Amino acid sequence: MMKIYVFCRKCNHLVLISDKVKQLQQKGDFKQLSATIYAQHQQLIHEKDDLEENMKSLEKSYKAILEEINALRKTINDSLDQLEKYTKKELDTFLVTMRTSIQTDIENCTKSIKNITCLHEDFLKIKEISEALSFIKYKKCLDQSLKLESVLQEMTTKTEMTLTFKPDTTIQQTLSTLSGLGQILSTMGQSQPAKRTTQNMDSRQNKPKETSRSDSGNQTTTGLKINKSHPESRTSRGSSPVNGTSDPTKSCQVSDPVSSSSHQLVQGNQPGAVNKPDQIIKVKKSKKYNVKIKGYTNICYINGICETASGALLITDWMNDNVKLLNQTYKVVAHYDLPDKPWSMCSIDSSLVAISIRQGVHFIRLTNDQLIKDRILKFQHECLGIAHQHGSLYITDGNALYLYTLDGRLVREMYKDTSGCYKTGNHYS
Repeated sequence: MMKIYVFCRKCNHLVLISDKVKQLQQKGDFKQLSATIYAQHQQLIHEKDDLEENMKSLEKSYKAILEEINALRKTINDSLDQLEKYTKKELDTFLVTMRTSIQTDIENCTKSIKNITCLHEDFLKIKEISEALSFIKYKKCLDQSLKLESVLQEMTTKTEMTLTFKPDTTIQQTLSTLSGLGQILSTMGQSQPAKRTTQNMDSRQNKPKETSRSDSGNQTTTGLKINKSHPESRTSRGSSPVNGTSDPTKSCQVSDPVSSSSHQLVQGNQPGAVNKPDQIIKVKKSKKYNVKIKGYTNICYINGICETASGALLITDWMNDNVKLLNQTYKVVAHYDLPDKPWSMCSIDSSLVAISIRQGVHFIRLTNDQLIKDRILKFQHECLGIAHQHGSLYITDGNALYLYTLDGRLVREMYKDTSGCYKTGNHYS
């Protein structure tokens, strides 16, 4: 009988395969390997089931997004139809007004032609009657002639009435800046690595799927990668001054949070980024920068901030009634004085911001490191808060929320608080 040996590297000698098999059986390696293979088999089945569920979820999301796109397109079409209706109604009003004016002039001309014809016939008969009657006829003809001269002068001084159409270029300009009807956000969670032991496989089976996916999802959808070893602090959803001191009205300093190498800062307005409410943010250290402008005696109260395409910052100073431009070293390089206190600010595009000052909205554009007034919109209500999304302005007066177009046309009143508690900014003035 032929004996088969196997070389053992650890002990550097030959071992009979039969002895090696017995040794493996005694140690339970065969049983352990069988259990591991079974666990891997079960894990593959679970992964396949998860992928199939993911595929169904993607198909469902795809159909839902298609319905949203179609609904958005219908809303846009309805808005354009409404704008067309308003424009045509305005055109009809102009036509009726101008047509009535011209028709009145035509009737006056017809009446005057009839009068002057009779006047001319009477004037030709003056020689056939007595001198007294001739003089009376002469005076009457002279009076009528003066009246007709006045009518003719009034008609000839009127300019020719015409109708022209000047399209609103804001619509085309807004559409030309868009790359689509919206953004498609793709969130990809990091899958758990395959476990090769029976114990890990059992723990995976006992763990709910929702929990196993939530942690990986946070790694891709949050704006900050969070280090759990640092103290936690909740971020506020509301607008707050960016001063580094506890009392924002006691300094003119802007705080610049600095993250460590274990924190990767992602811009909140970056396309595709998803901001989660109540997200935990950890700051390891911060720096303060003086943004006070020489010649301004009031303290600084920074209540709004926006980032430009170049990485510079625009901040609104409530106490000094202005907006300031900070370069990348947080130095004030330009400012624009507002007629009243700025209540809120939002970004329109990479170089244009909108600032609400209660009586209306000022659009300020950044051009060659200078802040230039773009345009001003006036409203019948106060403007305390403002936000911009997809070419629409959302403005609140403290009680109601209004939806406007970028050129100041009211689309609708979205919400109104009827509780009777008037919320306004008057007590801050």
